[in-house]
Amino acid sequence: MKQFKLTAQQQEAIDYNGSMIITACPGSGKTTVVTEKIRQSTLNLPSYKGVIAITYTRKASAELKRKCTSNAHDTKASFFGTIDSFCFKEIILPFLPRIWGSPALELRATKKLISPYNEYLNQEYKSPTTADIVNDPGFKALYDDGILWMNSFAALALFVLKNSLAARRYVSARYSSVYIDEYQDSSFAQHQLFVELFQLGLTATAVGDSWQSIYEFRGGDSKLLLALTTDPRFKHFVIDKNHRCHPSIVNYAERLIDSNAQLLKHAPDDIRVHRSYLQGNLTSIGNGISTYINTLLKDGNIKQASDVGVLARKEQSLQMIANGMTVKYRLYNDNPIDKHASTECADFYTDLLSYRYGAISTMQDIIDTYFESIDQKKLSINNLRTMIQKLKDDQTVEELIDKFNQLATLIGIKDTRSTDTALISKVHDESFLKQFKLKDENEVQVMTLHKSKGLEFKYVFHLDLEEWSFPHLTPGKSWGEQTFTNLEQDTNLHYVGITRAEEHCFLVRAEYRQNAKGKDSYSNPSYFWTLPQLEGLYSE
Repeated sequence: MKQFKLTAQQQEAIDYNGSMIITACPGSGKTTVVTEKIRQSTLNLPSYKGVIAITYTRKASAELKRKCTSNAHDTKASFFGTIDSFCFKEIILPFLPRIWGSPALELRATKKLISPYNEYLNQEYKSPTTADIVNDPGFKALYDDGILWMNSFAALALFVLKNSLAARRYVSARYSSVYIDEYQDSSFAQHQLFVELFQLGLTATAVGDSWQSIYEFRGGDSKLLLALTTDPRFKHFVIDKNHRCHPSIVNYAERLIDSNAQLLKHAPDDIRVHRSYLQGNLTSIGNGISTYINTLLKDGNIKQASDVGVLARKEQSLQMIANGMTVKYRLYNDNPIDKHASTECADFYTDLLSYRYGAISTMQDIIDTYFESIDQKKLSINNLRTMIQKLKDDQTVEELIDKFNQLATLIGIKDTRSTDTALISKVHDESFLKQFKLKDENEVQVMTLHKSKGLEFKYVFHLDLEEWSFPHLTPGKSWGEQTFTNLEQDTNLHYVGITRAEEHCFLVRAEYRQNAKGKDSYSNPSYFWTLPQLEGLYSE
C-alpha cells in the first residue's frame, strides 16, 4: 500500500483503539484514516472474525475494500457494504424468520412500496423505527406476503437483535468492530442500530461531517452525529485540514456555513472562486463552457476533460446544459433500474451491466460479490464463468435479459419483472449505458450535486445559482410571498458542490432560467450571492 505522510490529527485517530467519533471536513483524508484503522484491527483477528465497514454507496464500499485489501492484506471475515446490505444479508434474512416464522411467499426486498403493499401500513413513513415495527402490524403483514421494504431495514435489524439471542451471539462472535462513514446522513433507526452494535461489545467508529448533511429527505439527521461527539462513551477526534482544495476555495466554503470561520492565508490576487453571470440560457451556456474547457486543455491547465465537473441542483438543468455542450461528456442520470425495481435485483442487474460494459473489469468481482456460496455440485465454477462471460456477447435485448434472469435465479432472485421492464426502457439510451462503462478521460463529468458527493475535480462549474432555483423557493399564500423549502439542506449541498473543486470553482448564474411553465424567464441572483460574509472571497 502506498504510504502517505500522515498528519498529527490523522495519526492520533488511527492509533486510538477504543470507540470513537471522527468529524472530518472535505479533503481531510478520512478514508485513509478508516483504511489504516481497519487494516490494523484485522491484522491479528482469527480467520472467522472480521469488521463491519459501512459506507453510503456500493461504489464507495468497493473502493474502501480495495484499499483495505491492497498488497494482499487479509481482512478475514469482514463485511464491506451499505448499511441496508448489512442489515438485509447479515441479520434480517437469517434471523427474522426465527421470530416471525416462515413467510407464505419467498422474501424479496423492494425499494418502493407500490399498490397494494403501500396500503398495508397505518401511515406513511420516511424512515420507520423499531417502535413502528412493533406497533404497526402492517410490517408483519408485508413480511408474510414476502415483502421487505428497504426503508425499514435498519429498524427490522434492530428489532431482530433485540429479540433474538442467536442473532446477538452471531454478531458478537463474527465481528470485532463496526465502522460507519457519512454518519451525518444516518436515520434515527440506523443510529439506534449503531449504538446496539456498540452495546454488544463491538468497538464502534462513526465518521461524518454535519456540514455535508444532504439527505434529510431520506430520513438523515446530522444532529445524531453531533450528539455522539458529546457522548462520554466515545472519544471525539477532529480532522479539519482540507488537503484537496485551494485555500481560497476552503475560505469561501467555510464562510458559507460559518460567518466567523477563520480564513486561510493565500496570495491576495490568487482567488479561485469565480462568480460568473453568463448570458443566455443553460443550453447556450453549455456551448460557452465547452469552448472554455477546450482552451483549458489546449493551454495545459488540465490534462484531460474528466478533470472537469459540471454540477447542478436539478436534473433538468443538466439536460439543458448537455444539449449545448460540444465537448464529449458523460451525463449521470437517475438509474431507472435503481428507482423502480426491487433492491436485491436492482443491485444485481446494475453490477451485471457494469461488467458487460466495462465499469467492473473482472468477472471475479461479480463472483465474489454474489456467487461465493453457490453449490458447485449444482453448477461448477467453470460453467458459472461461461455464463457470466456470455453477457459480453453481441445479442438482442431479449437474449441479454434471459441471461440476466438465469443468473438471478442462481442466487435466489425469483421475480425480475419490474427490473426487466426498467432495463428494456433504457437499454438503447447511450447516455444511460455510459454510466456502466469505464471512466473516459476525454469526457467532462456532468451530474447533480447529490451525485458529486465524495468526488473531486480540478475545475468545477456549479450551476443553478439563480433565485428560485437554488436555494429552492416555495411560493407563499399571498402574491409575492416566498419561503425557502429547506435552506439548511440546500446550504449544505452548496457547500458540497464548492468543495468538489481542487483548483478552480465557477459559480454560474444564467441570464435566463427555466420557470415552472418551461419558459425562459429573466433571472435574479441566488440568495447565496447576497451573503455579506462572502464579500471579498470571490472574483467576478
